[in-house]
Amino acid sequence: MNKIALIIQREYITRVRNKTFMLVTLLAPLAYGLLIMIPVLTAKYADSKKVVAVVDESGRFSSLSLTDKDLVIYNPHQTMDLVKMAYKSQDSDFYILHIPQNFDVYHPSGIELLSRKNAGVFFKGTIDTIMEHQIRDIRMEAMHIPKATIDSLHSDIDVSVRKITDKGVEASSSGATTGVAYAGGFLIYMFIFLYGSIVMRGVQEEKQSRVVEIIISSVKPFQLMMGKIIGIAMVGLTQVLIWVLLTFIITTIGGQAIGAHHAAEQMTANGGQRMEAMQNAMSALGTLPVGLIVTMFLFYFLGGYLLYSSMFAAVSSAVDSQAEVGQFMLPISLPIIVSIASISTIVQNPDGPFAFWMSMIPVTSPIVMMARIPFGVPAWQLALSMAILIGSFIVSVWLAGKIYRTGILMYGKKTSWKELGKWLFYK
Repeated sequence: MNKIALIIQREYITRVRNKTFMLVTLLAPLAYGLLIMIPVLTAKYADSKKVVAVVDESGRFSSLSLTDKDLVIYNPHQTMDLVKMAYKSQDSDFYILHIPQNFDVYHPSGIELLSRKNAGVFFKGTIDTIMEHQIRDIRMEAMHIPKATIDSLHSDIDVSVRKITDKGVEASSSGATTGVAYAGGFLIYMFIFLYGSIVMRGVQEEKQSRVVEIIISSVKPFQLMMGKIIGIAMVGLTQVLIWVLLTFIITTIGGQAIGAHHAAEQMTANGGQRMEAMQNAMSALGTLPVGLIVTMFLFYFLGGYLLYSSMFAAVSSAVDSQAEVGQFMLPISLPIIVSIASISTIVQNPDGPFAFWMSMIPVTSPIVMMARIPFGVPAWQLALSMAILIGSFIVSVWLAGKIYRTGILMYGKKTSWKELGKWLFYK
């Protein structure tokens, strides 16, 4: 155990002190923060107020007008030629909404939005929505139906989904639950491949440089493999914790720098709808078992990483070059790829037989179980899945160690699956 501890210490300190590790660890949250802040800054400073002049030759939309913080629609009651002349002196955010004389509200076509630049998909959608409402009002007037009557028929329905358990009735799935399920599964997928590939490259570098021949003169190959896997796992946990902390700090400071109070004022100006939506989202997140999710994320991250890294290390030790790894990587990586591709099916029926068995199979359980946990998983299923994963990791490490101890010193021979099978029975 002392030798394994020394290898873990060596792997951890060597990689943490590496300049690449420091740069990636510090720059990744900064890049993430910029990805969040750039759209906000663009929306706040780059987008100016749009002005739309309505030229209504049909005479049906004389009441069309709107004054908002970002949009002004007015009817100058002038001909198209006069508006075009005035248009020449306007800036690029001036638009002309032309409604032809023969416009039919029952067969609407021919409306044009003219400008010097592309209107953009979202702005066009805004104009489409405004015109749809205007046409609806005109049709209701023609049928002598008061607008208030139509508005009174509209209802916003939000069905509350709850789950009956032995403890009583509890809150069930929501949009926040689905988002957490996708995020948990994807992060496990990303981290297993990210740090598993580091193990693979490390084994390849040591084998090609023949450094491993010196190292195993004092330690067993199994000890070397375990020390390398656990050491890199500790590096991964350190990096993840730093990312979480720095991302929180950067996004918090960035939100204050770009004017969080401005966003609050905008929410108030919009009738409080965005604030209400945010409160609903936070309330939904508050119903989730955050402690359980975080704890299980760490467990399945470590369990999945250790399981796959042992296989990656064994495969990498059996080949002489990175090019030969491909023939072994696909069969090993296929279960985890199937897992991430199945998340959409899992979240639609997290208690179904497909989700259950996928969360029990050790090569797929790290991702699938993380997608199920936000929806609620019976304690016995969770315990069974964890026990199977731990047992599978122990067996995998034992088998991988047999391959590793032979393959790490094997040079100049092309390895096949049949050859790997023989190495499992070497004494």
